[in-house]
Amino acid sequence: MAYSTPYDYNEDSIAKLDEKFSEVSNDRFFYCIQDQQNWTIEKVNNVISQLRTSHLYTLKELGRLEELDKTYNKHHYTNHRKYVTTAQEVVSRMRCTLSGLKKVVTEFRNKGKNKKDTTLMDDTALYSGPYMQNAFGMETYVDTCVQDLQTELNSFLADAEKCVDKAMNMISDERTISQDPELAYALYQNDYTRSVADNHTLITMIESQRPDLENDFVKALEKAEDAKKLIAQLYHHFNRDRFNYNSACIAIHEGHKVDLTREESLIWGREKEEQVKRLRLLLDHIQEFIASNLMEGVVGWEGMLKGYFVMRLLYWCGWKGTKNDAMLNYITKRCEGVISVVKMGAVLSEKRKLALLSKSEDGNRQKAFNEVIDAFVDGLIRKSQPKDN
Repeated sequence: MAYSTPYDYNEDSIAKLDEKFSEVSNDRFFYCIQDQQNWTIEKVNNVISQLRTSHLYTLKELGRLEELDKTYNKHHYTNHRKYVTTAQEVVSRMRCTLSGLKKVVTEFRNKGKNKKDTTLMDDTALYSGPYMQNAFGMETYVDTCVQDLQTELNSFLADAEKCVDKAMNMISDERTISQDPELAYALYQNDYTRSVADNHTLITMIESQRPDLENDFVKALEKAEDAKKLIAQLYHHFNRDRFNYNSACIAIHEGHKVDLTREESLIWGREKEEQVKRLRLLLDHIQEFIASNLMEGVVGWEGMLKGYFVMRLLYWCGWKGTKNDAMLNYITKRCEGVISVVKMGAVLSEKRKLALLSKSEDGNRQKAFNEVIDAFVDGLIRKSQPKDN
């Protein structure tokens, strides 16, 4: 009997599995039982035991597929596909379930068939081919083992079908994202931002060792008529390491194209150029801001910028509330020699206090803070502009 490997499967063949894992009708089941004329009660009990073992493995595979589904389509990169298609990858995670199906087919195969010409799915009347409607029902069998066999068989098939459904959902979601440039780009941008924030050492090393580095992905993005469409086409094309490397190359390349330092480009990215310039201006005039008394509680008794002020300032310039201290380090270095800045511990301590506020109250306080900072920076910009004669 032919038995397919994971590499023989694609989306269509997985969809066909769904038909074979559906509940077996009473007529087909009893027909197959009657066809096994040499079966004894002991044989039926052995088949039940075999099915229960297969079922346990299927439940484990279903649990693993459910865990995989939680993250599989949440990132632009993937470490799950090892140079195979998603269909082949998910089928490889259902090997015990498919093996259980093969055992069912083997036990219930029709007599007298030429097994060389049959496939895994058409070798038994459980699934296909002609059958005679049974004249006798379950009451024909005195021992309960036949009923137990039918119950265990359909229980196994029900959970096996869930495995197939979960696999098809992952494949369908992947296809949807790869065909939706906006959705794919949103995932890509989120992963890119996180990658750049988490891989400063890698970026610094690449730039210092190979400043003239050329990267195929960077070139492709620059040449593409529609960058978002290209990013959608490359969805799940790279593993995480390659994605991080590409992100590092992009960050270096983008930093050279805008009026930002390498560090600024790595932390905020090209799209935040204007906000970074405003932050620069504020920090370069931080003593003037403190002296203006536009805001209370900027400096603590120890002469450092207070944790609450620094927390609100970080949010103003794009902080996501994480422990990543790249932005804080930038502010600290920019203020060096002028005023000291608290450590991240003090900032996170103030952030924890926000839990005592309602979402609207916190939003109102941040809005008021932003308005004061923006008004001060706007004033500095106006002063720097040449006056009309």
